[in-house]
Amino acid sequence: MTGMWGPPGVIGGAALRAAGCTTGVLLLMHPTAAVLWWLIGCWLLYQAGTALGTAALAPTARARDRAARIRLLRAVQRLGPAPGHRAPGPLRDHLYAAAGVAIRWEPKPGAAVAALAHVTGSLLTLTSLCVALAVVDPALAVGPGLCAALALGLVVRPRGLRAEGTGRAGWDARRREARIVAVLIGVLAAGAAFVPALAAARRPDAAVGLCSAAVLLARFLYGLTAVDLSAVRHRHVTHRHIREVERASVPDDGDPWAMPAGLVVVPERAGRLGFADFAENVHLGALGPDDSVPERLPHTVRLCHLEDLAQSLPRGWHTVPSAEFSGGVDLDEETWRRIAAARVSALLELGATEVLLPGAPDPFLAAVLADWSSRTGVRVRVSAEPDGATPEGIVPKGAAS
Repeated sequence: MTGMWGPPGVIGGAALRAAGCTTGVLLLMHPTAAVLWWLIGCWLLYQAGTALGTAALAPTARARDRAARIRLLRAVQRLGPAPGHRAPGPLRDHLYAAAGVAIRWEPKPGAAVAALAHVTGSLLTLTSLCVALAVVDPALAVGPGLCAALALGLVVRPRGLRAEGTGRAGWDARRREARIVAVLIGVLAAGAAFVPALAAARRPDAAVGLCSAAVLLARFLYGLTAVDLSAVRHRHVTHRHIREVERASVPDDGDPWAMPAGLVVVPERAGRLGFADFAENVHLGALGPDDSVPERLPHTVRLCHLEDLAQSLPRGWHTVPSAEFSGGVDLDEETWRRIAAARVSALLELGATEVLLPGAPDPFLAAVLADWSSRTGVRVRVSAEPDGATPEGIVPKGAAS
């Protein structure tokens, strides 16, 4: 679905809308006997582009959100057990910001898709209208083209010093700046429309087409005032924070860290991701965004009694394990230990054959390891053996469920 309605669908819809507008203007500049039927076809083409762009927009935004979500989950998964990685303490701000911007409470990466689609569609239409004007007279396209370029510069301008203020003064500055920009773009839209409207007085044969081009130029150029690129800036911030977390999961020597195939390294303290839902806390990005945990990991669900736990949560598998979020709940220590054991079981069910422990496992993890050792002969090793720890390669006695 994403491949069909992804960015090609958004761009294709914008191209169809631009083609419908331009073809209609050209037909009105050179009318024929069947011009009415051709104009109906142009209108249908425009509506088809609108429908295609609308259908493609939501899946594309969701795909961007899911990609950021999976990147963060996998980076966190590598961050814990990676040998030689930098201490995670300084990364706390990056982790919190990446979770907040990319996952829950601030504008998500997918929110930038709507703004970029609006700008792309308007630019394609404005460019095609300038081409239509150039067919009549190349000089007619110069003025609207310059006005469109200036309007785009105002929209994508870097944020000024006043816009970086905080508190009430900052918001007041942003509102004043937005009003000024809207007025300036309105003046540019009027200037762009004035050129073909003036030419229509001197070209009666193409007057209808030139007037139509003037109206469309004013409409799409002034429509740029509705574009808010704050979500695009948030998207850049999101990826910067996620890159910092991903960089921390690589050893200090710069070599890419990759654990041997089939090895599960259990960290000393399992991560508790309050921004991810219950299902994602179990698989930590190991499954695709549309994969169901009960369908892909049936043995893990039975072994760790996850279905009963999911049914006890307000939103089932999609419940966020943190009361900080709407609909979320705080989990007790026993439940978090069960989730940590389920993470290991999930990786074993997905094909891992060896587990490296930092020390003696707790009863939940010991039961999971005993079950998989009896089923598939999974090898369990302990990386460090303090007093009382289980010797390497041996599962604790009495761990079987």
